[in-house]
Amino acid sequence: MDILQLWWLENLYTAIVALFVFLRIISIIWVAKDISARTNSLLLQISSIVLITFFTPIIWIPLYHIIKPIWYKKDKMPWREACVSNSTICINCGTINAKEHKCCIYCGKKLTIKCKECNMEYPHNYRYCPKCGWPNIELK
Repeated sequence: MDILQLWWLENLYTAIVALFVFLRIISIIWVAKDISARTNSLLLQISSIVLITFFTPIIWIPLYHIIKPIWYKKDKMPWREACVSNSTICINCGTINAKEHKCCIYCGKKLTIKCKECNMEYPHNYRYCPKCGWPNIELK
């Protein structure tokens, strides 16, 4: 083999190794960002990063998909929690309150409004009065 062929093979080998190192670093950064967006558990975050750093991709990809939480932290939004529970959200501060509360437990703002037609009190976020159907003109 002449020198040009050896130089070509050596550069090809270097490029392949550099590509694998780059992909490994990118995957470590991706897992670190993904797991921190999914959970606040420091143990789970550290174990996921260690898992991806020290194991081969054939092992760590399935293991990471098994141990990672299914939902992201931002999926647990207060309005979703309020919809499935017997609660309402304060329009002033965003705190979740029980539906039977008249004022927010955090800021003290009134949680209900009175219907202009039938004088029934209902939560601020309702578009219409549940008794008579009158529109909520205070809803933005």
